[in-house]
Amino acid sequence: TCNDSTREDFSQKCISNANSVTESVPREWLCYSPSAGSVFCFACKIFGENKEKSAFVSGGYFDWKHANDRIAEHESCDIHRKAMIAYINQAADSGTVDSELKKQFNEECEYWTQVLQRVVTVVKFLAEQGLAFRFDPFLKAHIEKYGNAGRGTPSYLSLNVCEEFIQLMGQKVVEEVISRVKLAKYFAISVDSTPDITHVDQLTFILRYISPEGCIEERFVKFLPIESHMGEALFNSIIGVLEEMGIDINNCRGQCYDNANNMSGAYKGVQARIKQISSLAQWVPCAAHTLNLVGVNSVNYYEETEQFFSFVQALFNFSSKTTSRWQMIRAGLQPNDNKRIETLKSLSDTRWSAHAVTTKALCQNYAGIQQSLLNIADDEHQNLSTREEARALHKKMIKLEIALMSKMWNAILQRFQGVSIALQAVELDLCNAVDLVRSLREYVAGLRDQFDSFETAARNMSPIVSHEYKADTKRKKKRKRQADESSEPECELSGHKRFCTSVYICIIDRLVSELDRRYQSYKDVCENFGFLNGLHFISPQDLRSAALSLQRKYNSDLEEDFVEEVVQFREFVQDENVSSTSAVELLKFLRRRKLHTVFPNTDIALRLFLTMPVTNASGERSFSKLGLVKNRLRSSMQQDRVSHLTLMSIEHDILRDLDFKDIIRAFSLKKTRRKHF
Repeated sequence: TCNDSTREDFSQKCISNANSVTESVPREWLCYSPSAGSVFCFACKIFGENKEKSAFVSGGYFDWKHANDRIAEHESCDIHRKAMIAYINQAADSGTVDSELKKQFNEECEYWTQVLQRVVTVVKFLAEQGLAFRFDPFLKAHIEKYGNAGRGTPSYLSLNVCEEFIQLMGQKVVEEVISRVKLAKYFAISVDSTPDITHVDQLTFILRYISPEGCIEERFVKFLPIESHMGEALFNSIIGVLEEMGIDINNCRGQCYDNANNMSGAYKGVQARIKQISSLAQWVPCAAHTLNLVGVNSVNYYEETEQFFSFVQALFNFSSKTTSRWQMIRAGLQPNDNKRIETLKSLSDTRWSAHAVTTKALCQNYAGIQQSLLNIADDEHQNLSTREEARALHKKMIKLEIALMSKMWNAILQRFQGVSIALQAVELDLCNAVDLVRSLREYVAGLRDQFDSFETAARNMSPIVSHEYKADTKRKKKRKRQADESSEPECELSGHKRFCTSVYICIIDRLVSELDRRYQSYKDVCENFGFLNGLHFISPQDLRSAALSLQRKYNSDLEEDFVEEVVQFREFVQDENVSSTSAVELLKFLRRRKLHTVFPNTDIALRLFLTMPVTNASGERSFSKLGLVKNRLRSSMQQDRVSHLTLMSIEHDILRDLDFKDIIRAFSLKKTRRKHF
């Protein structure tokens, strides 16, 4: 026996095995019995051999003075080690009483986790591709086991479960977009509307911002049903979406819409109302829409041009009326250099590219289309109205005016189409967009002296194209002279001169004037930020002047030392031999070299410039996805589902990066039933 102090000393020294200077291993096998006043080895007591010979088993050990030595001897004996090994094996999962229950529980958890993982994967795949449901072998076996099991038996394949996952996943993508916008701070908005299959006006909402890597990103956020196209109603819808997402409108630095009065109005338009709240939210008319309006207004301004495109549309209508007729016309078409056959297309006021494709096909296959029309006109198996219509179209194609207009408009529209495609690129900045349009303007103006070359090319398009204008072959009316009129003959212009001066040059001048007038609104923005696109080619004095002007306009974003900072940055870029001095590449260079902390104001200026939107082409692209998601077979789809599915399809790169385990966990927490006391 011993007193309490000796027992306390024992407990401090013997409850662990000091096997080194710094480490000690607790003796979990040693337990103390208050009733017996002794310590026991529970492993030897349960699993040991010759239990009666060990004091740690039979009656317990209580000699506290020699306890440390005796415990160490017992711990190192073979009987104790065998007993501990037996205890450890039994303590494992396979050796416990509830091991089978644990195993069954884990298998059930793993099974349902795989079910939910596949549901999430299927929803992700469908949302991205817009395809029908296809199940893998695991889900096939799951359906056979749990499908149609009745109420109360969960299968997690019901319509409600899919709807909940669509909502959870769509909301997570939205949250990711919002977090990126807030991280970028500055943003621009772009909205447009279109009716869906159920004649509901859907307002698409696009946000443009700069990523941490210095890349321009435009993200679709949602579709919003609207009932009014008034500027005030659209303004309230935009502000409501921004407030719902927690995005500060005061950080808006750009807005881009089409040229409709409700959007572009100087007093009650959406752009004016937003500028009343955020004065630095610069409005930029959609450059692609503006280019489209230039062409439309020029085409509809002159009778000869309108008649030409009416003929082109009539040719398409005749060719596409029956499949046999289409094949006969198509037989006269020749493949281009890429072995692709350009076919006729229907004209469209909103898709100016259709004009370019149709005139290209007509120009490349003028003689072949003529011959195909003649074959149809001479085919006795065709009905009389078809033959007469083909003969009338063939007769028009013989005219020199039609052939010349085909050549002229094909040259113009191909350049318009190339610029229009370039303007729709997300990473294009506004100054480069204006430079593209300026180059197009110079190209069109240069065509003013190319009438003779177009005329020669038109005569060579087909052997049967007339070499004379209608004015030359038309019988001239004789007018009775009055008594006071001169007897000298009147000056009459030839068909060549008349068509050149009254049609060709007028069309060219109209296009040039429309380009000058409609792109005048981009001048201010380019004057403010243009120097950032050519730092190598601007003198230090002009750079200081331009930088000072920009700092004064954006004094809430740029500090006063921005002027000297950008001058130093110019010298730094020259010393580093940066190959490209475009604003996009300079910002990427800053972020890649982590220099935005050294040149913070220059970084902000570049971000402000590149945040300015050029077009709302991203909104137009979202309409294509809307047509796939909400089609006539799914016309009853709810609005939230439309937005979420469209969002996941458009922003599929963000969707792919999401961890669906988090989504499953959120779904599980939502479905967990908790009883509150």
